[in-house]
Amino acid sequence: MKDQIKEALKKERYNFGHLAERMGYTHTYLSKVLNKKTKAPKRFFFTLCACLNEMTGSTFTTKDFKEYTK
Repeated sequence: MKDQIKEALKKERYNFGHLAERMGYTHTYLSKVLNKKTKAPKRFFFTLCACLNEMTGSTFTTKDFKEYTK
């Protein structure tokens, strides 16, 4: 999933730093969550999807991140 996010951002000339800033989180925290080193609340994934979709025109949903919320 991390690679899919990276590709979607790259197409619109964004990176993980831009995404983290838009979400209101640090780049470090976003990275830790996407690398499955830190658990995040469901609210994080709602925000992630909303920001990603707004920035890239994609259609990510929280269901795409089920593996992160187990």
